[in-house]
Amino acid sequence: MCIFEQNTGSPLRRHYSNLQSLYYGGLTNSALVLRSIATLGNYDYVWDFVFYQNGAIEAKVQATGYMTSSFLYGDGLDYGNRVGDHTLGTVHTHSINYKVDLDVGGMTNTLVAHDMAFESVQAPWSPEHQIQRPRLTKTVLDTEDKAAFRLHSNMPRYIYFAANSKNKWGHQRGYRIQIVSFTGEHLPEASLMERAISWGRYKLAVTKRKEEEPTSSSIYNQNDPWTPTVRGSLAGGIRRLWPRCCPQTPVTLLVCPVCGPKWMFS
Repeated sequence: MCIFEQNTGSPLRRHYSNLQSLYYGGLTNSALVLRSIATLGNYDYVWDFVFYQNGAIEAKVQATGYMTSSFLYGDGLDYGNRVGDHTLGTVHTHSINYKVDLDVGGMTNTLVAHDMAFESVQAPWSPEHQIQRPRLTKTVLDTEDKAAFRLHSNMPRYIYFAANSKNKWGHQRGYRIQIVSFTGEHLPEASLMERAISWGRYKLAVTKRKEEEPTSSSIYNQNDPWTPTVRGSLAGGIRRLWPRCCPQTPVTLLVCPVCGPKWMFS
């Protein structure tokens, strides 16, 4: 495990002004990274937890090591790409399910979705025309069914964990949940093996914390996926995040405070 400071390559803030007055200001952005590496067979997984100056927290995983391959013969190119004279890089996926216990300003949190709706209004400068004005919509996702987002479903523009308190402007304090990367379909749901990774049906699921549900899966599921030891399920209230992502490319979950930091998963 290691801890280090990293330049993010983008400014924390900067502005150049040539309107009425001429000035420029900027500040380099750096983040604190907590990193560990796990080696599983041929893969090395690099796990990062990144803490940004604006309060955002990012969880990120990347895969390195050497590829899974097999001998190239017959119709092998239907199942991967040729990477050597007689070697096939076989197609496969790495799906990762995070469990995040997040309490914001106490344990009485709610999950809130913010989105936009458009309303037609008369253009003040051209009364014969209509313009579409965006309007903020807010929805409290108060059941696990409402807080479960299927893999190919649309998600609200903003989802945040709200505390039972407000800032001085009357807005609920909270953390926005932002998932940056998704895998494709994990397995057809009609497959009996799919029950072993049923959490893969969702991009994000938020559930009430239950001590009897410490994980969404088990290492033993791979031995008998037709009769999984642990099978994910949804029922009840709201309290725990189960975001899903894929490290085929760098993947990220970002959590940032509303009007400030956020949680991000990669």
